[in-house]
Amino acid sequence: MLIVDKRKGDTMPIHDVIPTPSVGLNRALGGGLNTGATHLFWGTPSVGKTTMCFRIMAQAQKMGYRPVIVDSESSYSDVYAAKCGLDITDVVVIQSTIVEDIMKSLIGYLTDDKEKHIFLFDSLSNIVKEEFYDKPEGGKAMGLSARSQGYFLQKLVNYLHKERNIMLFVAHQTVDLSGMFAVTKAKMGNVVHHNMHNVVKLFLSMSKGEMEREANNMITSQRAVWTIEKTKQIPTIGATGYYYVLPQEGQIDQRRELIDIAIEMDIIKRKGAWYTYEESKWNGMGAIELTDKQLKQLQKQITE
Repeated sequence: MLIVDKRKGDTMPIHDVIPTPSVGLNRALGGGLNTGATHLFWGTPSVGKTTMCFRIMAQAQKMGYRPVIVDSESSYSDVYAAKCGLDITDVVVIQSTIVEDIMKSLIGYLTDDKEKHIFLFDSLSNIVKEEFYDKPEGGKAMGLSARSQGYFLQKLVNYLHKERNIMLFVAHQTVDLSGMFAVTKAKMGNVVHHNMHNVVKLFLSMSKGEMEREANNMITSQRAVWTIEKTKQIPTIGATGYYYVLPQEGQIDQRRELIDIAIEMDIIKRKGAWYTYEESKWNGMGAIELTDKQLKQLQKQITE
């Protein structure tokens, strides 16, 4: 519980802003994700939701936040986490699907007033109340998954603190067949949606022109389109953009994204097949080569 009495000189806690690995998404969110808030990523399978979250956690770790990962899918890998930039020697991993067990394990980290934490729940869709396992009739109860998620999130939100923690959630994609057309949506209930500060949809393009593969058919680069479905940070609901995920490297191709945005904003000038930036000139987008200094300069121009 937080009580701020302004007459007594109390001040509101000040949140940090943790950048995502996407320049465009940061721009749309006012710099990144606010601490003391809940942020959900959902979308197409294999679009890089976990990669996105691990990269955000790695950035938060550099800012003094300790990563706590609730791995309800038993898919956590030290190798991949390290590839995404996490210091795996200082990570807490909890593997369970039961709300009550997870809360017991988390409470010490949620109430810690000395150390800062970033929590990842991957995925929220797998977490259910204990009755699912204990009572046969409970497992068949209509809406149990949504009720479990709502109950769990309501408990978690009580421990949010702008200066001490931030919570990331991954949700599966499902299909709503109730209307005339099939509509993709996040597998979550209304309570979850209500309690999220940001909801970001990630969509994977399967087009050959937007997915690159090695000779053995392994994907080396894939285009992910992001859409802000809800945000309480700045009025950018409906904003959309894209970046390229490098799944074998556990990275998002910031260089390629910066170039695309700079061309879109006319910072890198295009005339026919020619592209120019300051004194540099290239024939064709694929020929564009920028120095580290130019990339940093571009990032500053785009985000300011």
